[in-house]
Amino acid sequence: MEKITQSKKIREPLFEIIWAGKNVTRDLTPYLISLKYSDHLHGKTDELTLTFENKDGRWHTSWYPEKGVKLKVRIGLYDEPGVERWLNCGTFEIEELNFSGPPDIVEITAKAVFASTSREQKKTQGYENTSLSEIARKVAQRLGLKPLVTVKPDIRFKRIDQREETDLEFLRKLCEKYGYCVKVEDEKLIVYPEEELEKGSVVKVITREDFMSYRLTEKSAETYSAVVVKYWDPEKKQEVYHIEKDPKVTTGSEKKITTKVENKEQAEALAKGTLKKLNKLQFEGELTLPGDVALVAGAKIKLRDLGKLSGIYIIEEAHHSISKNSGYTVEIKIRRA
Repeated sequence: MEKITQSKKIREPLFEIIWAGKNVTRDLTPYLISLKYSDHLHGKTDELTLTFENKDGRWHTSWYPEKGVKLKVRIGLYDEPGVERWLNCGTFEIEELNFSGPPDIVEITAKAVFASTSREQKKTQGYENTSLSEIARKVAQRLGLKPLVTVKPDIRFKRIDQREETDLEFLRKLCEKYGYCVKVEDEKLIVYPEEELEKGSVVKVITREDFMSYRLTEKSAETYSAVVVKYWDPEKKQEVYHIEKDPKVTTGSEKKITTKVENKEQAEALAKGTLKKLNKLQFEGELTLPGDVALVAGAKIKLRDLGKLSGIYIIEEAHHSISKNSGYTVEIKIRRA
């Protein structure tokens, strides 16, 4: 493992903040210390953090932010004079305020709308004679989101229970178990198979000279050549095994799972999803780069000029930051495709 730090030119950033339906970018710019947008592929809620100067105490009084207020933010940059590229970060709700000093500052944390704690309540309920895609559509309907659901082949359940979980927590765990990703974005609930990411085109080729810093890790002890799911087949009235193999792994061990599944389709999906989850982080890492709006969660990049570490990677997380001191930078967490 190696880490290097190089001096890079940071391109001039752009940003826009819509606060409760009003464009306040010009008003807030003189006070902005930093803006950070965290974009996650799966399992975490997208988040926005705004930090402002508070020397005159206006954030204590007339500008005091009310929790639950909606913010819309986008980040951009000039590719060349007169040419702008923008990243729509989405809509967020203010959830937490932190005041500190000296020097006096306020830090505002907001989470993606429809995934905030003010909207999501834990509940216990059962689903009968349904499928993964039907559950996803019901969750979308309850949250007021447009469902974009791709589950093929669909996975059916005679009975499945949600126990003291929010709808999104329950859906994310269920999808992760069977190899699907869940994303709340622009008032849409998106569910899709993780392998779809492998089919996308490369958005950026990155060489060693492009890094501000990097960390890349290869793991071998935690990879598996196969996953074996053992389950009871009610029609055959006997235990049945399903084996899912990874053709790229020849020296790893087998992972054995004994669990309750209702049919062969569930067993196959469980084995495939588990194997992908176990092996996908064999090559992983973090890169810090000059800001680029194309580097978002789920995008494919190509690393070049790094020998055996070169190749195609998927972005799992992207943290876009604009600050007075550092300009526009992006930190991405990646794993080998």
